[in-house]
Amino acid sequence: MGATIKIAIIGAGYMARIFSDNAHQLGIETHCFAWEKGAVAADFVDCFYPISIFEKDKILEKCKELEITGVVATTELTIPIAAYLAEKLNLNGISYDDAQHITNKYRNRICTENIPNLHHPRFALVSSKQDILDLKFKLPFILKPNNLGGKRGISVVKTISELESAIKYTFGGANSSTCLIEEYLDGGIEYSVESLTYHGTSYIIQITEKISSGPPHCVELGHSQPACISKVLKKKIIETISEALEKIGVTNGPCHTEIKIIKDEIYLIEFNARPGGDHIAWPLVDLSTGFHYIQAAIKIACNDFTGVDYKKIKQRYAGVRFVTEQTSYLKPLFDVCEKFEWCYKKNEIHEDLTCLKNNDGYNTNYFIYSSDKPIDIDKINDDIC
Repeated sequence: MGATIKIAIIGAGYMARIFSDNAHQLGIETHCFAWEKGAVAADFVDCFYPISIFEKDKILEKCKELEITGVVATTELTIPIAAYLAEKLNLNGISYDDAQHITNKYRNRICTENIPNLHHPRFALVSSKQDILDLKFKLPFILKPNNLGGKRGISVVKTISELESAIKYTFGGANSSTCLIEEYLDGGIEYSVESLTYHGTSYIIQITEKISSGPPHCVELGHSQPACISKVLKKKIIETISEALEKIGVTNGPCHTEIKIIKDEIYLIEFNARPGGDHIAWPLVDLSTGFHYIQAAIKIACNDFTGVDYKKIKQRYAGVRFVTEQTSYLKPLFDVCEKFEWCYKKNEIHEDLTCLKNNDGYNTNYFIYSSDKPIDIDKINDDIC
């Protein structure tokens, strides 16, 4: 690589700022491309270009002029754009052909149907209420946008009387005429698998345990690392997800894979070929493992990655709790959490608690903990109460 390493960051949201901050720690110059309106990262990058991410050839010409070293995606929407640029610039990335489909939940289920130990609920594509009725799915079932991640647009339908409002909620938020209907998986616990892939070899860095609001919209209310699972189950998850990443075409870069474990069986929820949001990829992975996940993703994009030395991965504990209407019981702890040594960060946006309707870990009240020992947040909260 040349004397000055430069990365192109596609998108300008919170993850773009995280990429920029981590790149600067590596001495890398950051160039960000996105709409100017709502560009959170604009003031934190070296150079910001108010170019729509959909003007990919215009971005490409600028990247050629800048002699960009690597390209990173920050959201589902930017994945195919970043892949297009990387391919045209002969840089590391996902193939553009795969990237155009990698957010498609239906396609990814089809690609991974025959993987041992990876289970799928019954699923189908639908485009109307009549499609849904004709399938005669057992209640409850889930409607979700086929091409959006982050639990956006999800609705659990418990009775037929709820179907109209669920259709409006799910189809209204989707940028597609089709949505996915799935059997509702009752019970179990949700997890996410934080991985990095380099030239086709995948490394599982951390497994995150999630706290979900449950129906109707299954919003995530907190995350804990590492997940409290057996060594046998962890090994099965690592082997299974590594194979799945290959099947869907993740050849380079990060992936945030969501699964559900029911009686030690792995059920796929969805893949997101970008870092996990809501503080998962950063800072939680860094805090719980000592491994700089985002910096590693940048090095992969710049073809300067040397793999993962698992012997150096630390065994620490970290997590985040979102303090909302759904988790109002945590308010006493939230009010005083900064007094505890384990408190890494407290973020207070609202004096009054609000209802979290979609995953949005940056614009709500939360606290992040970090410790060398396990932290029982509920017990600490109970002691305060």
